[in-house]
Amino acid sequence: MRSTLPVVMACHFLAAFTVLGVPLYLPRLLTSFGLSERSLWAGVLFSLPAVMTALSSAWWGRFADRFGRRLSLQRALTGLTLAFVLAGVSPSLPWLIVALALQGVAGGTLAAANGYLSLHLRGEDLAKALNWTQSSARLALLSAPPLMGAILMWQPDIGHHLWLGLAVLPLCGLVVSLRLTPDPVTESPAPETKHRQVKTTFPHLWVIQFLFNFAMVVTFPYFLPYAAHWLHSDVLIGVLYSWPHLIYLLLLPLWHRLTGRSVYFVPGMLLMALAALWHMQLNATPALLVARTLFGCGMLLAYSGANQMLSDSIRQHSAGKQFGQIDAAGKWAGVAAGVAAGWLVTHCSLQAPFLASALAASGAIALFIFSPLRGSGYVRITRRS
Repeated sequence: MRSTLPVVMACHFLAAFTVLGVPLYLPRLLTSFGLSERSLWAGVLFSLPAVMTALSSAWWGRFADRFGRRLSLQRALTGLTLAFVLAGVSPSLPWLIVALALQGVAGGTLAAANGYLSLHLRGEDLAKALNWTQSSARLALLSAPPLMGAILMWQPDIGHHLWLGLAVLPLCGLVVSLRLTPDPVTESPAPETKHRQVKTTFPHLWVIQFLFNFAMVVTFPYFLPYAAHWLHSDVLIGVLYSWPHLIYLLLLPLWHRLTGRSVYFVPGMLLMALAALWHMQLNATPALLVARTLFGCGMLLAYSGANQMLSDSIRQHSAGKQFGQIDAAGKWAGVAAGVAAGWLVTHCSLQAPFLASALAASGAIALFIFSPLRGSGYVRITRRS
């Protein structure tokens, strides 16, 4: 399994690099179709892939359970390759809309990767692997925007043809995935007692995942104008924007080495809520750096706790479906966060999304405390650590 996890992470990173890197520059890429950078289409097309992924994730999860999870991962990488090729050669806006819809429908690489890992790992080991697949997404968020920005500076007229070159990445991921061993499709259900427990806890886990992702994402869309009030360097703003993801990457190996199975969701969400409220009071760079660091530490703890809960709740015979549902929760949260952030900034202030983040984090804590998850194996595992 030591050789399997790096391969799965490589597949996910190669897919995530384009999916997470392009949205920042989407308004500029749309100028190839005669649209302004402030066009309403930028917001619509920003959300379209996430909506389509959310709608199709559970279906692809059932596909993975029936036909194999390695095949599902390869299906996602193939679909992304085709979608990016179509986007890169699109002769008109309607073609681009179809391409981005295909990107969403064919997506779900994270759910497919996690579903494959669930074949080989259980419990704490699976939770740790899920943390590592999240690290590949954090690495993509750190590396893709500056590299794509450099490409656009070097080739300012490349426009939407950028997608065509980027299609090579998921294609490489597809080639890398050939190193993974085929998985046998198991149909044996879990014991009835555990089945009932999972049916009880999984809806709560879905909502908790939604609130967690909302709390994290709602602060992102308007961070640039928020920080520009006292920071006059786009480079510095970009560094501080990405800082929580860097904290996650730097601390994750140390966290796993020192804590073992001691992962805490509630302390992580509490740190995120406090950091978000602190953002509302800031007007100096050093304090912002500390607040971003606190937010990153909260992300690490919350992800670790959420992944431990998910690992304890997964049923082996339907892991693909469940990972798909959790992926859909994250996508719906991203769509809701984008809409909420836009409304709050328009009608309230640039600080309002941070209040929304703190409220969502507090809601996740309350739901956890009053849900069956509080008495699940997740808590007993952490108490033994």
